[in-house]
Amino acid sequence: MIRPELLFGVIDMIYAAAFEPSQWQVAIDQVRVMFHGSAACFVRSGPDLVPTDVINANPDPTFQRRYIEEHAGRSDIYTSALEAAPVGLIYSDSELIGNDVLRRSRFWNEWMAPQDMYSGLGSKLLEFGPSFWFLDVQRGRNQRAFDAADAELLQFVGQHVARAAELGRRFQSAQMLASSYAHLPFGVLLVDAHLRIVHMNEVAEDILMRQGSPLRAKSRVLATADARSTVTLQKLVADTCAVHNDVAPGLGGDLLLRAGEADDPGIDIVLSVGPAVGKGVSRGGQPRHAVIYLREMSLALPSGFEDHARKLFELTPTEARLAAGLARGLTLKDAAIHQGIRFSTARFYLNDIFRKTRTNQQSQLVALLKSTQPLIRRG
Repeated sequence: MIRPELLFGVIDMIYAAAFEPSQWQVAIDQVRVMFHGSAACFVRSGPDLVPTDVINANPDPTFQRRYIEEHAGRSDIYTSALEAAPVGLIYSDSELIGNDVLRRSRFWNEWMAPQDMYSGLGSKLLEFGPSFWFLDVQRGRNQRAFDAADAELLQFVGQHVARAAELGRRFQSAQMLASSYAHLPFGVLLVDAHLRIVHMNEVAEDILMRQGSPLRAKSRVLATADARSTVTLQKLVADTCAVHNDVAPGLGGDLLLRAGEADDPGIDIVLSVGPAVGKGVSRGGQPRHAVIYLREMSLALPSGFEDHARKLFELTPTEARLAAGLARGLTLKDAAIHQGIRFSTARFYLNDIFRKTRTNQQSQLVALLKSTQPLIRRG
């Protein structure tokens, strides 16, 4: 019999590990304690294994390294049997492989026996592409074998381990996506139908906080500098979050927000609203959201633009400086003076720039350069 407080404590640790991977070792060790085991592990089997794919309750650095170097990624008697097994299978070593066959194997003699793994109970929990995950607990030479009650308990615990592992995978993907958003050259906000901000990247946050910005946030609710634009924005977001004909959300739209008068030192923003759904729409009473993309209107080029254009179109440093000057709004004559070269030399360079960028005239070149804004490089 397992005390409820022990069981719930182990389950709590398992879900804590979903959002803090460093806690997996602690959680699996508590699984071992709960089963009075000599060892326990949670392992991914598949290509490109790394040490963090093998979570042992009592990690021995020597055995951990040997497993990765000698066994991981290679077919052994254990993984071969599990690879063909269905997800959700609760197995004992004797049922899965057979004690006689197992104990004649190199894997048992070099890996399991030295770590006092004489009676195993496990579960194949997840399968994703060429990889699968299994949870395994072991008892030592002088301990009793697992019974039906142990198998029932492992099935219960294994379901939570599988769920926590899947939550962890999704959480890590969300973190990676959020990190990627931070490097976009434009702002991204996720809002609900009432303009409440759910998430935003650093560029969007910078735009909202900038002095003179026509877009603001008060108590994490979006608003524009003038009431008329706020009403328009509300309509765009509401349309995007609504469902039309019970099939799809609205398409959203675009909005230009001006800083004020022509001599206003603030910034102008082009704002685009679109649905934050993939296939279909949100179901089950879940709130619907809209994505808002923000791009600052400016004649100024972002930092590092010359180097970006040089690498992108394989320009020479001189060609890149000349192209950047044109993109900033200079005429070819002014760009030549700025570079300290003759106008005839600038025309020679311009022809090479046209060839490399596959454009035919300055207006095309400027439009192309403006459309290739680089990612924001953050340390």
